[in-house]
Amino acid sequence: MDDNRDRMTPFRFDFDYLRNRYEYELQRKEQLTAQLTLPVAVLGLLGSAIVAMTRSFSYMDLLLTIPFAVLLGGASLAFTVCLVYLGRSYHRQTYVFLPLLEATEQSREEFLKFAPVMAGGEAEVLHEFEKQMRGRIINAADRNTVTNDERSALLHRARLALFAVLLMATVAGLPYVIDQVRF
Repeated sequence: MDDNRDRMTPFRFDFDYLRNRYEYELQRKEQLTAQLTLPVAVLGLLGSAIVAMTRSFSYMDLLLTIPFAVLLGGASLAFTVCLVYLGRSYHRQTYVFLPLLEATEQSREEFLKFAPVMAGGEAEVLHEFEKQMRGRIINAADRNTVTNDERSALLHRARLALFAVLLMATVAGLPYVIDQVRF
């Protein structure tokens, strides 16, 4: 068993891994933004259907009006909740980006100015610069992960609310159809 541990390659927490993680979170950001379009379109269609049903319902028979009003009121509430969640998911885009390459190069050059006074010389300065860059990449990737997780949760809640709108509007369609056929 110990022989297998010796043969396993150790996990390398290097710049490639950090860069890939950072880039993954930026790709996830774009995917989350793109995933907003379908729920917004479906919500718009359902909202139009709710308004059309509300305007054309006769409201003459109390036995039909009460369930219709309750269901459409619930659908309207779920519509509003869904809209709020979609809006929050869209606007909650607090991402941390790495500095521009020019700014990074300037920072590196500033670090190198201290090389003559450091005991380890240029190697020590470059090591400190690398530590700083690693910290910035880790900080950016972690913050972007948190933001993406928050947006994903909001999008999930929006989809649940959208399902509630669809369900209640569909069930409200029963008294609506009876009303339209009858009156």
